[in-house]
Amino acid sequence: MGFRTAVLPAVGVALSVVLAAQGQEFARVLRDGEQATVSVFGPRPVDLAAQKLVDEFGVGINVEDPIYVYRDDVQLSHVTASGKRVMVPRAALFEVRVDLRADGSLLDVRQVVRDLVDTANAQMPYLYRIDNDGGMFTLIPSRTRDERGRSIALTPILDRHVTIPPGTRKISEHANLLTQALQQQTGVRISCCQSHVGGILWGSTVVSFEAQDEPARSALLRLLRSEPGRDYLVPTAQAGVSHLVKSDPRREHWHWMMRCQPGASWCFIEVAAIPEGPK
Repeated sequence: MGFRTAVLPAVGVALSVVLAAQGQEFARVLRDGEQATVSVFGPRPVDLAAQKLVDEFGVGINVEDPIYVYRDDVQLSHVTASGKRVMVPRAALFEVRVDLRADGSLLDVRQVVRDLVDTANAQMPYLYRIDNDGGMFTLIPSRTRDERGRSIALTPILDRHVTIPPGTRKISEHANLLTQALQQQTGVRISCCQSHVGGILWGSTVVSFEAQDEPARSALLRLLRSEPGRDYLVPTAQAGVSHLVKSDPRREHWHWMMRCQPGASWCFIEVAAIPEGPK
C-alpha cells in the first residue's frame, strides 16, 4: 500500500488541525505496529514530508522547489527592519500513512515516493515528477501557476545542461562552477551546499571532475556521490564508551533540498546527510 491519505484517529486529526491553525510548522511520524502516520504542516509540505522520510527511514530523496509566481500561492512571513516584506510559500497540511516491515523499515520505498507525489499533486497547485537514479529519488516540479493563476508548464532549473571544465578541485568548487553556469542561463542566483556535517564542511574532498553538456541535476548527483560518507561513533553497553563505525560505501550518503525565494531570483541548494536507516 505504501504512502497514502490517512484516516486518522480523531485526537490526531484535532491536534494537527490545532497546530496548523496556530501556524506552527511541524513534521512528525506516529508509529503503530506495521503502519505509521506521517503528518506535516508548513510552507513547503513536500520538503517536510520528504525530509521526514529521509530522517526517519534513511530514504534517499531530493526535492526541488517550484517557481512561485501567483500571489495566492505565497504569504507574508515577516517584515525586515528596513521595511522589506519577506514572502514564503503558502502553508499546507499533509496527513498520510506508510506501511512498515516488522523491523520498522518501509515496506516499499518506490511506492512510498510515488504516493507522496500523488498526494502532493492532488492537493497543491504544482505538479511534481519523479526521477529515480539507482534508488536516489528526486521530486521535480513540472508545472506552476502564472500571475493570473493559470497552470503552466515549468522548466526546472536543474533540467538545464551545464559544462564544467575538467579539473581537480574541491567538490564545493565544482558545485560553484555548476551554479554559475546555471545563473548565466537563467538569471537566477543559486547558492549551493555550504552545509556542515559533524563539524566538517560538505564538499571539502578534492576530486577530478568534469561535465560536458550534461543536465545539471545529473552532474550535481555525481558530485554528491563523490563525497564519502562520514564515519560515526556508536555508544556501547559500557557507559561513556563508544566504538567507531566506518561509513558504508555501498549506500547513498547525501541528498539535497533546493528552495527558491518567492518574489526574488534566488535559490539555495542545501546538502544534508542521509541517516543509516530506520530509527
